[in-house]
Amino acid sequence: MASVNIHCPRCQSAQVYRHGQNPKGHDRFRCREVMPLIS
Repeated sequence: MASVNIHCPRCQSAQVYRHGQNPKGHDRFRCREVMPLIS
């Protein structure tokens, strides 16, 4: 399986972690530095 590097769209930090799923089943991530929700 291929790995994908996910970055925060606000601060470009790679310090993100998985934070559940949205209603369509896609993973959600949260930035450790900014803390907004990114889908």
